[in-house]
Amino acid sequence: MRPGGVIDISGIYEKDEWETDLSYAHRIAHFEYSKRLRTWAAEQGIKMNQRGRIPMQVVEKYTDATGDDIAEIMERINREHGVP
Repeated sequence: MRPGGVIDISGIYEKDEWETDLSYAHRIAHFEYSKRLRTWAAEQGIKMNQRGRIPMQVVEKYTDATGDDIAEIMERINREHGVP
């Protein structure tokens, strides 16, 4: 954690040596999705924690409003990596 309570995510985009390309793609996609969702929620005045689980009601509202669906994103990544 950086001074002032800011979380250091500088290493989030670095692939761990044990990680496969697929697990890396999933991790980054989920991180980016969560970031977009939390930004949207803040813009809508929805109060929620900046870390941790995202309430399902917020996920549903976000998906309905934006069409951004993590399940579709993960399916596309799986197809791109040859996972049936």
